[in-house]
Amino acid sequence: MSDDLRRLRLAGQIDPVDRLRRDLPDAWRGPVIGPDIPNWRTAPGAHHDNLILNGLPETFQIELAWMAHWQEVVDGTPASVQPINQFALVLRLAMKENKPFPASVREMSWETAEALLAWFYATRWKKLLPEHGRSRLRAVFRFARWAMIARCHDGPWWELDVWHPRCNPRIPISPREPHNSRVTPSRIKHTWLRAAVKWHLGTSLEAGTMRWSTISQTRLLVRFDRWLTVAFDDSTDVLGDSAAAPAQAAAFRHWDADPANRWLRPRDRSEKGVVHPRLINNDLQAVGELFAFVAENATEARSILGPSSPWQRVTEAHAASWFHQASLRTPRQHDLNDEHYVDDHALAQITAALPLIGLPRGQHMTVTRSDGTQVSAEGFGDPQAMRMILLQILTGRRASEVRICEFDCLSSAEGPTDADGEVARFRYAQSKIDIAPDTILIDREVAAVIEEQRQWIREQFPNIDPRFLFTQRISNLAGSKPYASGTYGRALRNFSDVVQIRDSKGKPVKLSHTHRFRHTKLTRLAELGLPVHVLMRYAGHATPSMSMHYIAARQEHAEQAFLATAKLKADGTQLAFSHNDHDSLHLFNRADRFLPHGWCLLPPLQNCDKGNACLTCSVFVTDASHQPALERQLAETESLVNRATTAFQERHGRPMPEDNVWLLQRRAEHAALIRLLGTIREKAGRAVQGAGCGPAPTGPVPLALDLDRHRRTRP
Repeated sequence: MSDDLRRLRLAGQIDPVDRLRRDLPDAWRGPVIGPDIPNWRTAPGAHHDNLILNGLPETFQIELAWMAHWQEVVDGTPASVQPINQFALVLRLAMKENKPFPASVREMSWETAEALLAWFYATRWKKLLPEHGRSRLRAVFRFARWAMIARCHDGPWWELDVWHPRCNPRIPISPREPHNSRVTPSRIKHTWLRAAVKWHLGTSLEAGTMRWSTISQTRLLVRFDRWLTVAFDDSTDVLGDSAAAPAQAAAFRHWDADPANRWLRPRDRSEKGVVHPRLINNDLQAVGELFAFVAENATEARSILGPSSPWQRVTEAHAASWFHQASLRTPRQHDLNDEHYVDDHALAQITAALPLIGLPRGQHMTVTRSDGTQVSAEGFGDPQAMRMILLQILTGRRASEVRICEFDCLSSAEGPTDADGEVARFRYAQSKIDIAPDTILIDREVAAVIEEQRQWIREQFPNIDPRFLFTQRISNLAGSKPYASGTYGRALRNFSDVVQIRDSKGKPVKLSHTHRFRHTKLTRLAELGLPVHVLMRYAGHATPSMSMHYIAARQEHAEQAFLATAKLKADGTQLAFSHNDHDSLHLFNRADRFLPHGWCLLPPLQNCDKGNACLTCSVFVTDASHQPALERQLAETESLVNRATTAFQERHGRPMPEDNVWLLQRRAEHAALIRLLGTIREKAGRAVQGAGCGPAPTGPVPLALDLDRHRRTRP
């Protein structure tokens, strides 16, 4: 067809192939691409330096040339010369052998291309398709092909089966949101459901009611799609009589509660076990929101989804039934716990072994694991990941807020100073909450880590103007891509496997769950006594309740705080008035808590069941003011044991057995007194809690509080 006829035909609409041709500079047109392109790069190991597309139909030549141009110029990835040349060779052989294939790369699915490549290997090389051949084909049929399909698409961007901001600039996304994640509506197999999901989520994203970083309904609705397959012969029956909707929602809840239905991989089922009710409610909520959206926009649904679409039968009653099922929540357990808290024991192991991540490959470092064993491990060669996890520990920022923060993220802070001098202001990549702040004050230690990373970027990428503080090292010629989240998670998982970190309770600490460092940092700030509004400002939250969700209610801290208020001020300094005055202030109405050799910190709602065995009780507390009484009790205990054992020897003609009930108790008291007095001498001026109750008195003390006792009526 002549150019004049083509222009006449495209007066109303541009042909996709012509659109791709117009995007290509002259140097990128022609059967051989490369010699006339300045700074032409090819991947290491390529058999040819140039793209060889001769002998292919014009459509394939333009498409493959556009894909290589997008990789090299737009995406900053070296053009996939060898994979594209191999694919062109496959197409030429298929044309020679009269093997049919689609008319364009856009129309060719991954399954069709893989089958064609397998045929090529079997025909030409007489062998099965190797994995490296499949990997080369993947380089052609992933990002570059998605970008080409998006460029040729004239309708709304959400009509496509793959959404990726890296490949489609029309997707609404803020500059601070990650561009390397994708949403795949094509995973939904029912076409009538997939069309509505695309419309619903795409419209919500454009309207701002959803954000790209939190758009997860596609994943949730994939489970709904699978349930339709097993629950109905005709999946559209779910949109039938609204009277059946409550029973259908209940059936979906029952199905979704089974881990075998929710998680397809056996590893996920074994690791996660029981499905939390909140996750099931999220799935029900997503279905209800979809039904409500279509019902509220019935006129638009008729034109977008078609007049004969089964969605014409959906009503607000359907949505209400699913929302009602989602509202049937189980009793909410207390959110405040220390499950996500990383204690000092684990943090000490992490910081000691952290240089291993930044150590160059080929060099080894001796790492001490939590069980005391030492192993020699090879360096990971990733100093960026080392500094990222260190910043998360020191600042409590989310992984995305550190990973995609800007290169120029430091500024001077006027006014406040710390003990060592002025502090700086750190601008992190706040992308989750629009109204939340995006800066915090940092000390010199954090600023030094950031400056060290900036200097490393300047040395590694001297010819670019970096946009991000942490930059992707490969396929990033322009330096416009941040450090990939998958690479970060993989490095931390491998590091955890090598170091095998455990906390003081023996529980493993997986560094791939980096959000626990945010819980830890906010918990420590709260334990320092920061006001709620200050804590909320530091966390970057919009509500105090969200900040409180991150605070770990550590029983150990609660006991230490109670003890500190009894003997020390909140800042750890000594009280200016008498210890006795302070004790009386707190125990004024609890005279039964005054003991001859200390005080009893048992909560008022609980009765003591230990009798006079205070020395081995974890809530017994004393200090140096009771040292004479304790020393006198030690001497009396020794004298009592000597008299009793001597009398037993004289009466029975043999020594008193060590497992004697009375002797066991006296031995325990004697050992507790020695340990208690030793602790008082070592820590002069400090209160001692439960010093005689065992070898590790710093751990949490179990207390069974009777919270209903004070409500009971007495006759």
